[in-house]
Amino acid sequence: MHKLLPYLIVFLLFLAYTPTDSDTTMQQDIVVMGDDFAACAAARSAAAAAPDKRVLLVVPGPVYRLGGLGTVGGQNFTDIRLWQKQLVTQGSFGRWYAKAGQFYNTDRMAQIIEDDLAQFPNLKILYGYDIAEVGLEQNKITELKLRSLRRETNGTVVWGPGRQKVKGQVFIDASVDGRLTRLAGNPVSVGRADWPVDFLPAGEQSGAARQQAATLMFQVKGVKTPAKAMRIQDWEFVRDAKGSWGVAGGKQAFAADPLVAAFNDKFAARGLAIKPINAATNGRDSDVWWVNCLLVFNVDGRAYIRDKGSSGYPPDMLAGQLTVDEAWLKARRFLQTPDFIKVLHRFQVQDPATGQWYGFGQADLVYDDNGQPVVGQTMYIRETVHSPLSGKLTPGTENSNFAVTTGEAQQAGPNPGGADARNYRNRVGLGYYMMDINAFTPEDLKASGRYDWPVTKHLRPDWQQAGGQPKNPVYLPLDVLIPAKSDNLLVPGYAAGISSFAWAELRVLPNLAVLGDAAGVTAARSLAVKRNPRQFARADIAWVQEKLKQFGARLDK
Repeated sequence: MHKLLPYLIVFLLFLAYTPTDSDTTMQQDIVVMGDDFAACAAARSAAAAAPDKRVLLVVPGPVYRLGGLGTVGGQNFTDIRLWQKQLVTQGSFGRWYAKAGQFYNTDRMAQIIEDDLAQFPNLKILYGYDIAEVGLEQNKITELKLRSLRRETNGTVVWGPGRQKVKGQVFIDASVDGRLTRLAGNPVSVGRADWPVDFLPAGEQSGAARQQAATLMFQVKGVKTPAKAMRIQDWEFVRDAKGSWGVAGGKQAFAADPLVAAFNDKFAARGLAIKPINAATNGRDSDVWWVNCLLVFNVDGRAYIRDKGSSGYPPDMLAGQLTVDEAWLKARRFLQTPDFIKVLHRFQVQDPATGQWYGFGQADLVYDDNGQPVVGQTMYIRETVHSPLSGKLTPGTENSNFAVTTGEAQQAGPNPGGADARNYRNRVGLGYYMMDINAFTPEDLKASGRYDWPVTKHLRPDWQQAGGQPKNPVYLPLDVLIPAKSDNLLVPGYAAGISSFAWAELRVLPNLAVLGDAAGVTAARSLAVKRNPRQFARADIAWVQEKLKQFGARLDK
């Protein structure tokens, strides 16, 4: 029974905060949309910075735990990159990471986040609702009309009967799909539409472009690890400070194993492929692993079946693209094909010193009570939209029309004098990882003429010529949170003001949590001085910077 207690508590909280059709409009001060680390950090920091204000976190999906991709989505292999042996993505993420470790039990991480947010009596959470309509007055959002969501037995997410209006003063879009940003009328750049035209396929050189491939996380048992952490050929077997295992490898199998190549050749036409593996145990001493290796192409992360025929459905989807719901169902079905588990077994490595084999050679899927593979409740969407500084949405604007440009991310300096120098004065955090593209089309996996990983250097040879991976963190300026049109909207989620290629670095959860902290504190300051963030004076920005530091954020290199 004790193992079910956290779920019972969350369910009771859900009942407490779930409105009915007869409820009156909820009056809030700060309204946060989203469920990922960015949303949780934004809500937490807003509540802490403005204890006299009402903060509402709306979780858009039929899920009743916090953390989004990092918990219910199954992505428990935390994407961190140390700089000078230090973790620069501090603040909320730093606290959660210190408690959970790099490879963690997803329920435990959800509980850590929920406990962190529960200490603020001015913060409430509304689970299982999404935006149906946005109320506007000139350049301000006035209210959100929400509808409940539920997952049908076949896995499709549909609208439920519940309806609720929420009025607010400052809104925060920390979502994956950028829904609030789009429905509020702000211009957005879809996918890689801002890339130089020379690197865009003919069908993506005007309007919408492709977004990075998506993934569905899934569980397996039977992964074999050595007795201690070690590197064997291209495989890394590591344990974090909490004792949990993480594994990364398989580039050789991806590139040279004829069975893996034949598999990808066969299923590429169906929009599916297997890539080198990242995986982690579901906490210390668990024999269950969450695995990241299945690429699902042609997914539009803005699109849901429930929106068809409404203004929420993107009118510019490319031919043949799937909704998020269709991709989730397709990927879950695909996991059960015999070909998949056979090719997964090819991702193993032999220790030349002992002759022992390690990895996924004997792995098996974990199934739920209904005979379905255990998968993430949410799809791992890697990219959707980006907020430009102006309405100009043409190719070749990645270094001119975004608050964080491609050049700034790649060429950031070790101090305020680098390519990101213009962001220093108004900095609200640091972002750091690798510029990691997981391919846009199946053909990208063979961009070099044969299977090769990673693909970034082949898709953007200009980037390779300019030095490749970033060597230093990039300053994240306040402007990255401010969309082109809405005055009372902050955007720390996927729709932040980051170019598509810079997004390849900044898209990971630790960086998004940094943006979430900044958005929450900025919202608190906006209410305190009755000034929208676009009009902040130097004193306002200094206040935000100081408050973030008080909350444990790192702003300096």
